[in-house]
Amino acid sequence: MKNILKILTVLTVFISAGCNNSNQKISSDDADAIYFGGDIITMAGDSAAYTEAIAVKGGKIIFTGKKTDAEKLKGDSTIMKDLKGKTLLPGFLDGHSHYINSLQVASQCRLYAPPSGPGKDVESIISELKKFAAERNIPKGEMIMGYGYDDTVMPDGLLLNRDDLDKAFPDNPVRIDHVSMHGCVLNSLGLKKYGISAETKTPPGGVIVRKPGTQEPYGLIMETAFMPVIEKIEPMTQQQEIDFTREGQLLYAEAGITTAQEGATHLQQFETIKRASDAGANVIDVIAYPFITEVDKILAVYPLSEWGKYKNRFKVGGVKITLDGSPQGRTALFTTPYLTGGPAGEKNWYGEPTFPPEFANDAFKKVYDMNVPLNVHCNGDGSIDLFLKAYEYARNGDYSKPWNVTTIHTQFLRKDHIPKFVEYKVRPSFYTLHTYYFAEAHIANRGKEQAMYISPMRDAINAGLHPTNHTDFVVAPLDQMMMLYSAVNRISRAGDEIGPDQRITPYEGLEAMTKWAAEQYEELDLKGTLEVGKLADLVILDRNPLKVKPNEIKDIKVLETIKEGNTIFPVPTGGFKSIKVSDATKTHSWTARACDMAGVNQAAYKVWTLISLNGAKIESQNPPEMRFKDGKLSIFGSINSMTANCALVDNTVILDSVVSTKKTGDPKEMEFEKGLAKTMDTVDAFTVSGSELTLFSGGNAVAEFRTVSR
Repeated sequence: MKNILKILTVLTVFISAGCNNSNQKISSDDADAIYFGGDIITMAGDSAAYTEAIAVKGGKIIFTGKKTDAEKLKGDSTIMKDLKGKTLLPGFLDGHSHYINSLQVASQCRLYAPPSGPGKDVESIISELKKFAAERNIPKGEMIMGYGYDDTVMPDGLLLNRDDLDKAFPDNPVRIDHVSMHGCVLNSLGLKKYGISAETKTPPGGVIVRKPGTQEPYGLIMETAFMPVIEKIEPMTQQQEIDFTREGQLLYAEAGITTAQEGATHLQQFETIKRASDAGANVIDVIAYPFITEVDKILAVYPLSEWGKYKNRFKVGGVKITLDGSPQGRTALFTTPYLTGGPAGEKNWYGEPTFPPEFANDAFKKVYDMNVPLNVHCNGDGSIDLFLKAYEYARNGDYSKPWNVTTIHTQFLRKDHIPKFVEYKVRPSFYTLHTYYFAEAHIANRGKEQAMYISPMRDAINAGLHPTNHTDFVVAPLDQMMMLYSAVNRISRAGDEIGPDQRITPYEGLEAMTKWAAEQYEELDLKGTLEVGKLADLVILDRNPLKVKPNEIKDIKVLETIKEGNTIFPVPTGGFKSIKVSDATKTHSWTARACDMAGVNQAAYKVWTLISLNGAKIESQNPPEMRFKDGKLSIFGSINSMTANCALVDNTVILDSVVSTKKTGDPKEMEFEKGLAKTMDTVDAFTVSGSELTLFSGGNAVAEFRTVSR
């Protein structure tokens, strides 16, 4: 009889709703939870729409509408969630970040400067570190790590140094990573751990700050001097992969994010994510985008037929291609020169593409033929030009088939680019946090007029595009309210307006974090709005972003994050279900990708001509030329060019797989270039003696080059 009455009640609710999609329930069972008593923003329309209550069952939304109707779905076990004036929204979807880094920093102390962290001065940093060490009960001798230290905002020029850390932590090595991720501050035990002393020479392109009047390191090391540190990462045990996954995902949950992106995935990182996912460690959804040079490797272990499907809250979303670098680092590609020259002092410097245009064309065509989404990193207007040409090459005049393409960062999009984005249905994912964190650098590098137009969300939305917004974590903090604030206000750290004509409304900013991001992931049927049938991915804020003053948005706090009906932040009482692996001591490699962030050692920023390969003298009239620059290895042969991501660290070569263009020509030359690429894949060390460079593999010299120009 009770079930019959329940069904009749549901039918009454359904009939009273008429044709309205609200006031619906899709199950005759009791709701697991009913939310009411606050501002519930559905995000379902082009303007703010509210509902009195929503009901959740089995991880999905089963009802939206009036509270009195929702109460008819209340059973003995239903939890009534009174918001008490707080604001409920769909869970935020991460437009772009590097999720894999969260596994590394999750066990570290967050020290960003306000408003995204407590690191306003040295005293605050030390206090936060002490609190962190005490809460974690870190024993003597164990490393204490923090991240997000920003020396540019320290008051009165008083910077964190070795002595500060030694006084607070005499018995622990301490490492505090710089906000740029290009350096760190170490105490004495930390310096000893990494072998840095008064005898350590500062490498070219590096910084080792010395204690005044001595050669003793004072704590801060940067750029190339930092590389030996970041490459010394201990392998993770199988149990650590699970534990670090949980901790990393809680960083996202704390920001209200229920879907995270791993934005440029390499094979080892993919395998780490998948092992943890298969073990059931995920509390949020994770979407990975294999980097273009890793696609074939990942396809070998994870077939294309499995892409785009969630398994244990993990899926492969598509492919990532990078076309240039960063504007603040002066490695982004522009059509006009930098006002401040190149990173190594180059004159008339425009930046350079990550890959030759021919490679970009072929890479785009490869992804198009795979029929999967494509994310493309492009910052400078020159790289956006390159993107459009490669996009057109891949489609070869046929634009009838839908193709989900998103440009990541898209900071220096020109006005004349926007109509093409509309025509091709390309989605820009913007990076409005740069209006706060890096505006001054952009003004210096690119001039005020161009800097004012970074991340032009207003013009993009007015043109009919649905852009998303992102943090690029860990470059900027995982702080969705700060991200929203930057898009709405466009105020720099110095308090200046940065392109006020490109401000957007708070509601538009929320759209870029919810339903438009769901469109980016082809998941609008599951996420992005509070509608019947969608996942109960929710976030509760202490205030309504649509009702506070624009300059107060950054101060809004995430109170609770809910994934498929279950609270994941704050961590529920008793924690999450424990996962123990059968072989907890098994270790897996865990590498950091480094680049030569400045002129590295004596090999970088020179052109090298091949004079011998595997002991054989090169007789060609047009021998291959090689260049190490900005974290890229480029080799130009008589037919094909080859590229790889690389770093040169203390005569050690850290090299990704060498990728070659696919042009055809003289069979003998093609065979030679194939052999060269194969040899380069084995290179692990180098030496420079005057004008000659020698590459080694396993201690054996495999190639010799001679420099011809700077």
